[in-house]
Amino acid sequence: MTKRPDPASLLSDPAPLIRTIPFLDSAAAAVPVLTDRQRHDLAAIATKLRLPARMKLYQEGAPATWLFIVAEGAVKSFRDLPSGKRRVAAFLFPGDIFGLAESGRYINTTQAITRVTLYRIPLDQLTELLRRDAELQFTVLCKVTHELREAQRRTLTVTRRDAVGRLAMFLLMIKADLAGAGAEADTIPLPMSRSDIAGYLALSLEAVSRASAELERRRLVKFESRNLARILDAKRLGALAAAV
Repeated sequence: MTKRPDPASLLSDPAPLIRTIPFLDSAAAAVPVLTDRQRHDLAAIATKLRLPARMKLYQEGAPATWLFIVAEGAVKSFRDLPSGKRRVAAFLFPGDIFGLAESGRYINTTQAITRVTLYRIPLDQLTELLRRDAELQFTVLCKVTHELREAQRRTLTVTRRDAVGRLAMFLLMIKADLAGAGAEADTIPLPMSRSDIAGYLALSLEAVSRASAELERRRLVKFESRNLARILDAKRLGALAAAV
């Protein structure tokens, strides 16, 4: 019987860890980029929090006082629109940072998807640390640039006309985000709900369900549960995702 990964315990680590794709290395996947000293310095000013699923971490428009690093679990960043629709801006996993603000206020609402362990870092103390450590500044810049690339990929994804192609791109993005998190090579943990996926892809819930069924009909992916997809044909799935 295949052992299924627990989306609520994707990674465990005793000190803050940031994963990103460095500017100059040839790594195809995100890798840890903090030195032991930098991790120790961040741990010295951080508070480690263990929070339940569905707990909101901060609200859009609230004063920004903290930066967060995900240690375990998954978080979503979203904005509720005046129309009543919800747009999911990002899914955050171990090694991701969030809490960057505009004009001193958070630009999105964030909520735990699963049980999460987070490092909460006061922005004023982090600012002082960054001023003293140019190497850490560069590391944070790499991470912010990585997040910008992810946002650009999302923009490219939601401009596709076909829901099946959008979902294929999304699945491979999540697979890349969670590479090395303990899942099997051909599986994709999906800790978020179908509604969250719909909000991320700018699709209706019904469109996501139809696209999922179509991927299964083509024998590209099998959804073994609400929280786990198995890739059946990686080459054809990749070709579909690349056909923008």
